Amino acid sequence: MKFIFCLILGLSLTSHSQIRIASKGFNMNESDLRIIFRSTLTALPKSENFKDPSLFVSKHQRGPITLFQRTPRGEVAIQLNSGNYYYSQCIYQFAHELAHVRADFQPIDHENKWLEETLCETASLFVLRKLSKEWERSAPNNALKNYRQHLASYAATVMKSREILTTKTSPRFYQKHKETLRKSATEREINGAIANLLLPLFEKEPKHWKILPKFP
Repeated sequence: MKFIFCLILGLSLTSHSQIRIASKGFNMNESDLRIIFRSTLTALPKSENFKDPSLFVSKHQRGPITLFQRTPRGEVAIQLNSGNYYYSQCIYQFAHELAHVRADFQPIDHENKWLEETLCETASLFVLRKLSKEWERSAPNNALKNYRQHLASYAATVMKSREILTTKTSPRFYQKHKETLRKSATEREINGAIANLLLPLFEKEPKHWKILPKFP
């Protein structure tokens, strides 16, 4: 019985990617960063066949970005530009970059790259709202349980800053902006508005996140 317990525990610890964190620059304890990054990994569903690679997370002024070139240790490098215990912003940025990783991101430019960017933006909002609910019941610690309401309010603030779309208005919106999106995938106000429209669909059916590895 003890052997089985240890085996299960070992599997649970290795079910997510290894995360190496360069905490310098974040002005946060590495343990706190690790908690929110691990929480994000768990909150964003993934395909059973996809194994998260090892990650190296650091702070850099050019972030948030996921680098195509791996570290000397073979890790995927994610650079954020948040910190100072702005948990909501850290989660928002990390979830977006994690979605790129799970979309098997490649240094390939094509006219539909904006679809991946839109899904990554949807992932940020999805994780913030999901953790806000989960931490009410089972937060990693009391500080995050008290903080959880700020996750939802951060997501709400981001969503309110964008044009409100419906299933009726979205086709016209896309026709208006499609050339811009095809030329520049990271037009955040445009793909962000579409992300707002997609969010309820993914919240209702989280299994749809399994499509990420099918990109680009």
